[in-house]
Parts: sequence; C-alpha cells; structure tokens
Amino acid sequence: MKLNKKLILLASAATLAFSAVSLPTYADDKSYTVTDEKYLDADTYKGFKLFRNWCARCHAKYGMGNDDGGLGSNLLESVKTISKEEFFSTVENGKAGQIGSMPAWKANAKVMEDRELIYSYLQARSDGAIGNIKPKKAK
Repeated sequence: MKLNKKLILLASAATLAFSAVSLPTYADDKSYTVTDEKYLDADTYKGFKLFRNWCARCHAKYGMGNDDGGLGSNLLESVKTISKEEFFSTVENGKAGQIGSMPAWKANAKVMEDRELIYSYLQARSDGAIGNIKPKKAK
C-alpha cells in the first residue's frame, strides 16, 4: 500500500513539474500577424510590397515560383526547409539554380535592410495564414 502511495505521489509530482514548464508553441516564433486571412501588420505588409517589387518577377506573384509560371524556385516551400540565415545568405549572395541563377542582392540596400520583412511575408504565405490574394495593411 505504501508503494502505491509513493508511486502516485511521484507520478503527480512529475506531472506537475512537466506541466509547469512553458513549452513554446508553433505561433511563438512567428514574426508576422495576420487577421481575417488578409490583413497584415505594418512590417509584414512592407515585406509584401518589397516582395512584389523585387522578387515576384522571378518567384511569381504569390511566391510559388516555377509552380505558378515563374522562373525561380517556390519560396513558400523553401522557407519550410531552410533556416532564416540560409534565406538571408541566398538573398545576399545569390544562388545557382536548376534553370538559372538567382542574383545577389547585396548591392541593393533596400532589399538588404528589409530582408527580414520579406521573410516574414513569405513565412505567412507558407504557413497558410494568407491565401493567394493581395493582402491589405491592418489599420
């Protein structure tokens, strides 16, 4: 009987200890905020505008690249498989691809200083937070 009480106490203590630990949730590492599947926070909206201006000509209107008529890779898939640092390095230094090469953007100060915002926009698209629509800036 004493053994059962000890086991119950030990199991209870372990459960309490584990539940007291705050585990990160998937949303904790998001650098964007999307409401109603179309309204973006100011920074992510700026990332959208920069993407449309500099990246969409090769990676297509919604970032899906050659899966949507573009020449470049599908960035929605890329942000799922590479680290943010790899993304930044590719933006800065370019990359040889199967069809052609992505140019290096290190000479473009606007792209370099706001590449984090472009990444946030692509992450929101990749996560399905925004569909294939033209998003709007949240008020």
